[in-house]
Amino acid sequence: MKNVILSLGSNLGDRDFYLAAARNMLEQRVGEMTRKSEVMETKSWGYDSHDYLNQVVEYATEWEPLELLRVLKEIEVALGRPAESKTKPGTQDYHDRTIDIDILYYEDVEMTTPDLTIPHPRIQERPFIQELLKQLKTEN
Repeated sequence: MKNVILSLGSNLGDRDFYLAAARNMLEQRVGEMTRKSEVMETKSWGYDSHDYLNQVVEYATEWEPLELLRVLKEIEVALGRPAESKTKPGTQDYHDRTIDIDILYYEDVEMTTPDLTIPHPRIQERPFIQELLKQLKTEN
């Protein structure tokens, strides 16, 4: 089993419901949750919109990184996120979403592919992720 740290975020609809539904689906499809942070409300990041609820969670999984990414995208779509982003190639287009699931860390893996970069490339730019990761590290 490998440990993966994910970030969860929601800023549309019943945000608490979407975070809980994501955790339940992750438990069913990804593996056992081993640690979690508190849920934190934050301003939208990268654009002006509704506030987000965010959480960092850790799971033990058998999925390899790219397979895991596919499963995470399936969970996002099942929870109402469009399968295809309207982002133009080479740009960053942030938008509202029922759920967003990002891989922050996967064991000590470092990788860059067209679809996935581990560790997540914008961890240092997001103070709320830093705070949630600190909470995760202090749990036993």
